[in-house]
Amino acid sequence: MFIRDFLYMIKILMRAKVSIFWTLVFPILLATFMYMAFGNIYEQDEMFSNIKVAVVTEDASANGLNYMLDALSDGDDALLSVTRMSESDAEKSLADEEVEGIIYTDDVKLTVAESSVNASILETVLSEYKQYEHALMDIYKDGIGLQQYMSGTSGVDDMSNLVEKLSEQRSYYTEKASTEGSQNVYNNYFYAIFAMSCLFASLSSIGMMNNLQANVSATGKRKNVSPQRKMTFVLAEFAALLLIHFVVEVISFIYMSCIGVDFGDRVWEILLTLFVGCFIGLAIGVIVGAISKLAEGTKIGIVIGISMVMSILSDLCINGIKYEIQQHVPIINKLNPAALISDSFYALNVYSDHQVFTENIVIMAIEAVVLITVGILMVRRNRYASV
Repeated sequence: MFIRDFLYMIKILMRAKVSIFWTLVFPILLATFMYMAFGNIYEQDEMFSNIKVAVVTEDASANGLNYMLDALSDGDDALLSVTRMSESDAEKSLADEEVEGIIYTDDVKLTVAESSVNASILETVLSEYKQYEHALMDIYKDGIGLQQYMSGTSGVDDMSNLVEKLSEQRSYYTEKASTEGSQNVYNNYFYAIFAMSCLFASLSSIGMMNNLQANVSATGKRKNVSPQRKMTFVLAEFAALLLIHFVVEVISFIYMSCIGVDFGDRVWEILLTLFVGCFIGLAIGVIVGAISKLAEGTKIGIVIGISMVMSILSDLCINGIKYEIQQHVPIINKLNPAALISDSFYALNVYSDHQVFTENIVIMAIEAVVLITVGILMVRRNRYASV
């Protein structure tokens, strides 16, 4: 009987166009539009790229500043992108925002259009060059460059080594990346889409609960007079709902990964997050659907409202809401399933350990079990005068 009810519910769900739309089509469309809007913003605005600068000089080989600029613009990870041009062309490029600054090598001067991070970097480059230049001038002034070098008491083999020693920078700390995962803040929107989609599974479990209540649906009347145990209906139909919605979430995950959303490489943990997310989504529908005095339309409105509010609080619409809640009322994030789902994605992508992820999964599992237990007890306590 369990297998028959299980397969029967799968067939019903495959024909439930409304449920498929809200849990598969709508999230995929939303993710597509969001990726079109936000997909490249992080690379353009957040990630560092070399600074375009115009260099005005009469002789490109006349002074050391040109050598330093060439060195800073060499290689794939160059700090600068140098273009040498006349003063008039440089001023025009700066006005057209084609470059972020103009460096005059003859008098070591910088001109920028406005204050910015890149302008500060260019100012630092020139400041360091001036320090090295003054140090070398002092060395030559004291005779180290000629007398001590010629006598072999300068401590260096040649003048190129002297310049190299002056340019040497020592670091007394070890730089270690806190994470190898993507820290793209715009990924939070896609995490929240998954949270919303998982919670929309509650629409299906409302239908399941309605079909168990004789005063709500004709199917409920037939099931209540059936000799088969009501718990068998519940377990078979719930398992079918969980399987179908999990498959739907996996399809969404594959699609978002294909269009370029970076979820990291912990695929099995992500699948577990989606599975538990569907579990808690169905659980919400179970307890709302167990309220027999409410009409089906009212129940659907309640779960959609709950799902949307929870998703918005997990950064679906405005990035940073979840962080503000965590700073002021952290208990809300600990109880909000949508926040737990999105936070699990974030933890898997950023943190090296599983502490936060495991905590979120356990909390969601406990919440789901409690909601389902209460919902089933509410249905079992229903008594009907006539069926």
